[in-house]
Amino acid sequence: MGNIIKAVCQCGLESGEIYQGIGFRYFENGIRIEPAYCGDCGIIVGRDMSKSFSKCPQCRKKVKFYKEDVEESEIEKELGLATDDYLPEKEQWLCPRCKRETLGSEFMGMWD
Repeated sequence: MGNIIKAVCQCGLESGEIYQGIGFRYFENGIRIEPAYCGDCGIIVGRDMSKSFSKCPQCRKKVKFYKEDVEESEIEKELGLATDDYLPEKEQWLCPRCKRETLGSEFMGMWD
């Protein structure tokens, strides 16, 4: 259960489809996919946030999650649920390619 998004920036950066959120088996496996970026390679990918070390698919260095810069909502804190509604809270995010706050996300659909 989550969103399919694509990250786009004025500089021309465009990610592939990112399946953001949790699946039906989240309470069994704890997998939670969130958008992350590699500042060295300048790419954005979807990675499992539940891992202690998620790697860039190109350089294999640790990626930074956009979710890390946002405080958890009260619902997340109380119930321990993973929510994916933090992206609309801020219109522009840091672009790993041009290093400016010009990155946005496009909603492409939903997944289970």
